[in-house]
Amino acid sequence: MENIVFTTDVDKTLAGLLQDVGQERLFVVADKNTVVFCDKLLENVDWTPLNMAVVDCGEEHKSLESVAGIWSLLSRRGARRSSVLLCVGGGTVTDMGGFAAATFKRGMRCINIPTTLLAQVDASVGGKTGFNFRGLKNEIGVFAEPEQVIISPRFLSSLPREQFLSGLAEMLKHGLLSDEEHLERVMAHVNGPVESADFLRLVRDSVSVKERIVRQDPREKGARKALNFGHTIGHAIESLSLSSDCPLLHGEAVALGIRAELYLSVRKKGFPSSCYGRIRDFVCQYYPVRSFESQVDALLELMMHDKKNEQAGINFTLLEEVGKFSINNYCTPEEIKEALLGN
Repeated sequence: MENIVFTTDVDKTLAGLLQDVGQERLFVVADKNTVVFCDKLLENVDWTPLNMAVVDCGEEHKSLESVAGIWSLLSRRGARRSSVLLCVGGGTVTDMGGFAAATFKRGMRCINIPTTLLAQVDASVGGKTGFNFRGLKNEIGVFAEPEQVIISPRFLSSLPREQFLSGLAEMLKHGLLSDEEHLERVMAHVNGPVESADFLRLVRDSVSVKERIVRQDPREKGARKALNFGHTIGHAIESLSLSSDCPLLHGEAVALGIRAELYLSVRKKGFPSSCYGRIRDFVCQYYPVRSFESQVDALLELMMHDKKNEQAGINFTLLEEVGKFSINNYCTPEEIKEALLGN
């Protein structure tokens, strides 16, 4: 995790990183919620608010239009390859900002400050950038590691409860990919406190799980597919929900995906049913459970567009036990329907 800094003094850390960056070379991307953090973060940095792009909040705005707005700012204000794009926000901001930085003039410097738990434990590692296209999650994107990521608990106490739980769902996945102890620690922290030293260590440990897998397989050809656990179904649920009156947060949809894909793991890989039952009950207690009776065909159609499908059928990462995953498992529509409706 050479490019990730865990700190309680994010202002000082950022000022140190930007001390040699002049006013005309620093650009900032934030959303309408995180823009309030920027004045304090940058009070010891030479910069101008004219170099800031503020994007709309929400997954529905993770779009080509939003990315084009960032490009327009960079072009209009004379950004160069040596300029720095500072992305302050959740995964939507860091994904779009990272993509804009990676593609503007074929690549400029980028620093991320993830302000949500989800962004800290998920989007902070792995260099995945991009945006949604034609209703499909992360359909357009590139791999591009930021120059630096600064992770601080300072932003977490202001998160709405549902945003905290959204991030915890990714930590739940990391626990399932790691070991029983890590999994139990995640579930035990469901009610915080988020600014404790124990929780900051748990965040770092969760990031370490993802970083270790990414380091083995930077381009998602093999082991990195483990990180897709819960996401084949979860992304489809999330994409479909965006067109509804009650869209789900990414982590909320992933939690439902974890539940369904653990069901497939029990049926196809012998995952322990007792552990599945505990995770299913945990998800049902803390996340918004939906009925998919009338949406199965639409969900299957979305899953068919998943980037992991390299042959006919729908590709899943499944678990044999906690800490032991199996990639490239193709499941039939009937099996997936059972997982959606019968678990």
